[in-house]
Formats: sequence, C-alpha cells, structure tokens
Amino acid sequence: MMKKYIILLFLLSAPLLMVGQTNSVIEKMRKERAEMEEQIARQEKILTSTESSITSQVSNLNIITAKLKERTKLLDQTRSEIRSLDRETTRLEKEIKQLEKEHEQCKERYAEACRFYQHQNSSFNPLTFILATESFREMSRRARYVSEYSNSLQEMADEITQKVDTLENRKAQIELVRKEKDELRKVQQKNEEEARKEEKQQKTLVNQLKNKRTNLKKEIAAQQKKMDALSKEIDRQIQQALKEEQAKTPDKVKSPEEIKLSGTFESNKGRLPMPITGAYLVVGEYGVQNVAGMKDVKQNNLGIDIQGNDGAQARSVFDGTVSSIFQQGKGQIGVLIRHGSYISVYCNLSETRLKKGDKVKAGDIVGNIQTSENGTPILHFQLHKESTRLNPSDWLRR
Repeated sequence: MMKKYIILLFLLSAPLLMVGQTNSVIEKMRKERAEMEEQIARQEKILTSTESSITSQVSNLNIITAKLKERTKLLDQTRSEIRSLDRETTRLEKEIKQLEKEHEQCKERYAEACRFYQHQNSSFNPLTFILATESFREMSRRARYVSEYSNSLQEMADEITQKVDTLENRKAQIELVRKEKDELRKVQQKNEEEARKEEKQQKTLVNQLKNKRTNLKKEIAAQQKKMDALSKEIDRQIQQALKEEQAKTPDKVKSPEEIKLSGTFESNKGRLPMPITGAYLVVGEYGVQNVAGMKDVKQNNLGIDIQGNDGAQARSVFDGTVSSIFQQGKGQIGVLIRHGSYISVYCNLSETRLKKGDKVKAGDIVGNIQTSENGTPILHFQLHKESTRLNPSDWLRR
C-alpha cells in the first residue's frame, strides 16, 4: 500500500512552467523604440529653409515628408509593440490561471498525504515496520520506502512554495506589462499629435507649390537633367574603372581577397551604415517618385539623397579601395569606392583627402558634403554591383 501511494505521489507531482521572457522582451522593445526616438530627435535639428523660392519650398517639402515618414514608422512600431504586449498579457493571464489551479491541486495532494501519514502514524511504527522482516533485503526495501515517503512529502511542500513564488513572479510581470502599455499609449498619443502637425505643414507646402505648378515642373525638369547627367558620368567612371581592372587581369579572374570581400559585403545587406555623419533624412528615394501631393510631378532618382546638418561628411559604408575621383560640375566631387564586386558612389562633395588607390575602412571619412543652393548639405549616394545599379535602401541600416 505504501509503495503504491509513494509512486502515485510522484506521478501526480506537476512540473513548474518555464519562466517567461517578459522582462527581456520589454527591454528589447524599449531599446528599439529608443533608437528610433533618438533618430527622430536628431532629425528635428534639420531645419527647413525660410526662403520662398521653388527650390527651397521643394526642399522643405522633402524634409517634412521624410520626417513624417520616420514618424509614421515610429507609430507603426509603437502599435506593433502594444499588440505584442496585449498578446503577452493574454499569455500571462492564462498562465496565472493555470498556476492557481496547479497550486490548489498541490495543496490538496499535500493535505491528503498528510492525512494518510497521520492515520498510519497512529498504528504504524516505522522502526518496527523496518525490523519486522525475515531478510536483510526486505529490510532494506522497507527502509527505502519509508525514506521515499518522507522525501515525497518534503518535495510536495517545496513544490507548493515554488508555485507560490512563480505566481507572484507572473503577477509582477503582468503588472509590468500593463505599466509599459500605459507608457506606450502616451508615446503614441504624443507622436500622433506631432504627425498631425507635420501633415498640416506638408499640406500647406503642397498647396503653395500647386499654385506654382508650371514653374515647379520646369524646376523639376532642370533638376532631373542634372541628375541624369550625373548618373551618366557615374556610369562612365564605373566602366572606365572596370576596363582598367580588366587590362590588369584579362582573364577576369577575381583574387581570393576580392571574392571574400564581395561575399562579406553581400552578407551585410540591410546592415550597412548610413554614408553620412550625424543626423540625417533621406529626402530623395530610389526610383521614380512623385513630389508629395502631386501625382503629375515626378522625379527619377538612380540613388538616394541624404540631407544632413551643417558640417556633415560622407563616410564609407564598407572596407574598400578608392577606384575613381571625378569632378561633377560646379566644384563638386564624386568618389567611387570598390568593395570586391560592389561599388559605392558618394557625390556632391566639396572636398576629399582621398586619392585613387587608397584603402578605406567602414566609417572612414570620404569627404565634406557641399552645401546646396538653399543652404543644406545633401549627399547623393549610389550603389552598384559592377555596372548594375542597386537600390541603396535595401542595403543600408535605416
């Protein structure tokens, strides 16, 4: 009877649920959100122009649109976090309910075991039970039963304590989740207000530019002509660099170093640093884009345009070798850096200390960015794999 009861006790003892990862999940969310909020705070320092020219107004519209885009990303992130915390709350509530049920079961099993022990103790002497045997083997078996029975009672008591501790832990976690959701809702409300302000600014600028639609189209066409000329020159520089390399190695066999560099560059897709120092805004996206609010006014960008603060500098996105430095007009400089099969291009520089053949590391300064006509430093950045253009946004960590 005793052996059967001890085995039953072990079978009934339930394992503790694994401790949740609530704290680490919340910390990760906070870190990601803090990075986005810090980036937006830095972007607030990028000011719009007070001039009323079309060029300045388009620049201002691009800045406001870029800020609104980043704000929207933060709002999406916040909403996603709130949904995650809602799911975590549901999970914890279910876990608490299950733990409370298991806690009651543990108490009932322990109480039953204690009653069994008290009932047996009134007519049962453990020493007599052990000694009243006909063989040493049977005596050892009975001694083990008595020991196991005593241990099982202690284990059941310990399990009850563990269940209580786990319950308290889960209740503390769910309280933490609820507080975090309250804070997130405050953050969401604040950013929704800022987004509404930015949308209002965007609408005002769009309306102003609509009144100048004819002149705006002429201005955009002139900018597109310059951009096309720049891209043509970049293509020419890349082809020239490829010819020079082919002349050195007619069989087109890549060196082990080039193969390794290409592979490492490729493995960092989506994680390359932004090619500009300090706060930045991507004010010109890759491909054919509408001017915000005007579907009939388009621009075709073969790279991306990144605006920074005064004194912003271009920096290399990866280890490589300078393959070309060229003039792009009006004293502006362009720099091509080869990373194995990949080439990064940095344009609108006012000066550079690099020269052809120089080795650079990721983060090294490529040059100072020239201030545009409306007083803002804008880096034009392109990315190629040999002569094939790539969308830089797919490769950069934004």
